[in-house]
Amino acid sequence: MTRKSKWLGAGASLVLAASLVLTGCGSKSGDAGSSPTGSASSSEASSGKEIDLTMLSSWSTDTERGKALKTIVDKFNQENAGKIKVSVDINPDWPSYQEKVKTMIAANQTPDLFNYNFNPNDLSRQQSGKLLDFTPYMDAEWKARFSEQDLQAMTVDGKLTSIPFEKAGILFYYNKELFTKAGIAEFPKTWDEFFQACDKLKAAGITPISLMTADDAWHTTNAFTYLAASIAGTSVFEPGKSLDTPEVAKAAEYLKKLFDNTTPDALGGNYSVSSNNFLTGNSAMIIDGPWLIGSIKEDMASKIGVAAAPTFGDGKVQPGFTVTDAYTPWAAGVQKDKNKEQAIVKFLKFMTSEESSKTFTLEGHILLSTKLNLSADEANKSGPVMGQYIQTNSKSPESIVNIVRTLKPGAISKLPSIIEKLALGKASPEEFAKELQAANQ
Repeated sequence: MTRKSKWLGAGASLVLAASLVLTGCGSKSGDAGSSPTGSASSSEASSGKEIDLTMLSSWSTDTERGKALKTIVDKFNQENAGKIKVSVDINPDWPSYQEKVKTMIAANQTPDLFNYNFNPNDLSRQQSGKLLDFTPYMDAEWKARFSEQDLQAMTVDGKLTSIPFEKAGILFYYNKELFTKAGIAEFPKTWDEFFQACDKLKAAGITPISLMTADDAWHTTNAFTYLAASIAGTSVFEPGKSLDTPEVAKAAEYLKKLFDNTTPDALGGNYSVSSNNFLTGNSAMIIDGPWLIGSIKEDMASKIGVAAAPTFGDGKVQPGFTVTDAYTPWAAGVQKDKNKEQAIVKFLKFMTSEESSKTFTLEGHILLSTKLNLSADEANKSGPVMGQYIQTNSKSPESIVNIVRTLKPGAISKLPSIIEKLALGKASPEEFAKELQAANQ
């Protein structure tokens, strides 16, 4: 089982003006290529020859997201036949793809278009001076497609060198049938209620939640990020802030308590073990992204509920806030040819249009940063679990990226072992915070 695969949207004529990252299908506004220096169409006319753009992507066409991307690229090419042609160079191995892009930038061969995982502790791409600055092209219409928070996050040293795209919310999935068996009427709204629910589940012979410590300890770091943000706010892990704080130690204390409510194989277990425990009914809850939904069997879908995280009810975070996976924006290389630069902007505006966002969301099951309106009919087509997911995620008033996506590389690799020491009682919550801070230097 792999992470990152799908999700959709629903909700009666809801306005998913929230946070979805992506974009896609044809803007019919005809202004997609407008720029401070003139429209792309006029430039293309002046050049008189077709502009070729190469786009790197890890989405192979045998995947839902790859098919959606192909649909959008094909439509753009059809609408711009003879003027602009986008070709997709597929590199399915995401880690290798990321390294390939870095190597190309270092060799002064920056790709025309590429996406990557944004890490505020690794700004080597943005500060290379080899990425196109989209700031002059961010007119009011294009800017309105994104949240101010996402645009600010992608702005480095005053330059917008990446366009917000994919940003998947991480939510709580729970087994409604097991909750009912334990006498729990609704998903807890506070952490006190959450741990009371855990006690009821255990009393009914049910393991409350799936956790894991192998690989990147994904499900566990989701829980830890939610706990830390609940205690200290969504800025708790911002770059430059110490992790050796009473708030982080308090979050570790709650995380230790959470390990009293998980399966025996959580220690040393990987993503597959943890998710299978939930998908087979061996645990009542899991914290994951929309890609989990594709693994839920049809006969189990009606039993699954999706909920926002509890809070401590003290105003540190707003109810409904979310943890998200990393930003995965699109970027482009600096171009000597102004016509090619404008062609890149025209394509990215097309990619982030309302119509393309629907294609990426409903066909590619990709959660985007772009704003999106879905009708009730469109939402209902997304399925019972995905519909809940989109409705819940779309209401998120604020968000924080999972800690494992924001730490420095040394701390990322060490975090799972630090969590294991905490879970085994070999490190106190205070020692957990100190060791995490030391690893992140």
